Amino acid sequence: MSEWKTYKLGDIAELRKEQIVSNGVEQPYIGLEHIEQQSLRLNGVGSSDNVVSNKFKFHNGDTLYGRLRPYFRKVYNPKFEGVCSTEIFVIKNKKNVDKDFLYYLVATEEFTNIANSGSSGTHMPRADWKQLEKSEWNIPDLPTQTQIAQILTSLDEKIELNLQMNQTLEAMAQAIFKEWFVDFKFPNYDGVLVDSLPKGWRIGSVLEIATLLSGGTPKTDIEEYWNGTINWISAKDITSSNNQFIIETEKTITELGIKKSAAKLLPKFTTIISARGTVGNYCILSKEMAISQSNYGLKSNSDDDYFLFLMVENMILMMKAFSYGTVFDTITTKTFQEMEVTIPNEIIIKKFEKLITPLYEKILTNQFQIQSLIQTRDTLLPKLMNGKIEIKN
Repeated sequence: MSEWKTYKLGDIAELRKEQIVSNGVEQPYIGLEHIEQQSLRLNGVGSSDNVVSNKFKFHNGDTLYGRLRPYFRKVYNPKFEGVCSTEIFVIKNKKNVDKDFLYYLVATEEFTNIANSGSSGTHMPRADWKQLEKSEWNIPDLPTQTQIAQILTSLDEKIELNLQMNQTLEAMAQAIFKEWFVDFKFPNYDGVLVDSLPKGWRIGSVLEIATLLSGGTPKTDIEEYWNGTINWISAKDITSSNNQFIIETEKTITELGIKKSAAKLLPKFTTIISARGTVGNYCILSKEMAISQSNYGLKSNSDDDYFLFLMVENMILMMKAFSYGTVFDTITTKTFQEMEVTIPNEIIIKKFEKLITPLYEKILTNQFQIQSLIQTRDTLLPKLMNGKIEIKN
């Protein structure tokens, strides 16, 4: 094992403070809202043109760290240049530390714990860099740092590859849905319209082809109802799912919690929609789960679950379009009853479901692989960074 030495953070890293004022030149912008908590990745980027306040410049390979609590461990390592919120530390490595090793050091729970302990402010506490730069860390020699960073980077690259593959598969599914059910370019269509729809199609309610399911919340002050084996979905979980399969949830409940509340087990492949709070987010169940009363479930009456999932996505887009830029504040049973959708004939739906199912099966497989890779990375991360796993040439 290489020799590890103790350094203060200020000996191996420094803050960039290149403050940029809006100058009309568009650049990628990263705010706290763009960095996912815990996952070490972005959920998107903004544009600097839409941000009036001052911003910090960041460079390829810098470490971005959200300094505002309760959003700690919002960490990202950009591979491009841009600007970010001043609520984000832009951390630059010094010559005695590998930039990727420094990034993973900052990504450790230990770093976040230290940032938490020294945060200042009462309403929205912020990490204090002067306090952080005094913290001490055991660091190996540069070759070992590089090896450690390469192990962790290889896992992150596999995660990113699967995420990109899923984005491609989702885009394919959405494109086929639009081609068939919006543009009416489905196989063997003769081009004849009856009341502006193909023969055998009709306008109706989604509740004609799906069952509406509701949820509930066990009493939070009764321990026996919580921390069981049943995943329980809150609106926050739906937001985190990014309109994909939901695999895990922040909270779980017990069988007793199910029996003693309005919560119930919803079938696998049910589409879930948030009805209050952040309204209009949606996901699809990877297994049986329960939901809170702030959400609704829709389950296809004929097991055409992916067709229904894409129909719901199209419904949400229509709702947002009808709101003319405003945020609709709630979804109710009446919303599903009154919202008009195009209902194709059953033969076409079945053909579509057969075509699209392999795409979603691959998406789900990839999501389980992503979950496994993240767990592996997060298990290895602290052990590699504190020398508990020896790195050999």
